[in-house]
Amino acid sequence: MEQRDKRVLNIKEIQKFKDQLLDEIQNTFSDKKKPTLLEYQQQTENLITLRQLLEKEKESMPQDNFDLVSGQDFVILQIDRWIDENNEVIKGWFEESEKPLKKH
Repeated sequence: MEQRDKRVLNIKEIQKFKDQLLDEIQNTFSDKKKPTLLEYQQQTENLITLRQLLEKEKESMPQDNFDLVSGQDFVILQIDRWIDENNEVIKGWFEESEKPLKKH
């Protein structure tokens, strides 16, 4: 019984932390029209952490519940895409700053 109580508590803690991360991710950009490099980096770090939490949560799911597990896989895949998109933006930012200045 004690083992189960710890597991439930861990799931509740994971859910609470997930909710906090989602809020941070949604509110990362102070000016959505002019996001900064630092904001992209912070959002990407939060997305990576969220992905790790979802993986941990998925491990605790009943593996015979195919719909639940595959739903979690879909969410993880979407977050992976979002991380990749952010990494491309960050990479472009650095490539842009390394370009030599044009002489007129």
